[in-house]
Amino acid sequence: MKFKIPDRRRLLIAASLLLSSAAHADDAARAQAAVTDLGTQLRSALMARVKAEGPVAAINFCHDQAPTIAADVAQKHGLRIGRTGLRTRSPGNAPADWQRVVLADFETQAQAGSAPQTLRYSSSEGLPEGIALRYMQGIATEAPCLACHGQTLAEPVALAIKAHYPEDAATGFREGQLRGAFWVEVSSGN
Repeated sequence: MKFKIPDRRRLLIAASLLLSSAAHADDAARAQAAVTDLGTQLRSALMARVKAEGPVAAINFCHDQAPTIAADVAQKHGLRIGRTGLRTRSPGNAPADWQRVVLADFETQAQAGSAPQTLRYSSSEGLPEGIALRYMQGIATEAPCLACHGQTLAEPVALAIKAHYPEDAATGFREGQLRGAFWVEVSSGN
């Protein structure tokens, strides 16, 4: 009985595809863990601040401490991470082109009935040099978010937002609505 051994090229291609798939899964798991970490840290610190000092303190917290928490999570997980949306509070969180495309798709899915927090995007193909994976996960507007992101804001909250974020566009949301997304970029070789 004759048995044909695949040529070397086929073996290399198959091995490369297996390694690429495993690397993507590892990077995606790392990105998801970082998003969970950032979301948990932001939520617990923000809720503690609101409980102790009220909703105006939440505006100050997000302005002063949220970027530091994101930087710490990025360093801990060895990647880039942040938050963005189609309607942002801070110009520094405005979406990049690739994020805007994903957010528009998330918005379509949310309007069709998908829960915002279940929306995920992950890609390792066609990325700029040096980036191995891009990942996004939807952020739902929860009841506590409405104090600063809802349709009706208390005057002190509105004034604090205006003071820190004169170009704010992140109000007018309803509970359950897609508010934005966490985004992650994993560098090649990390």
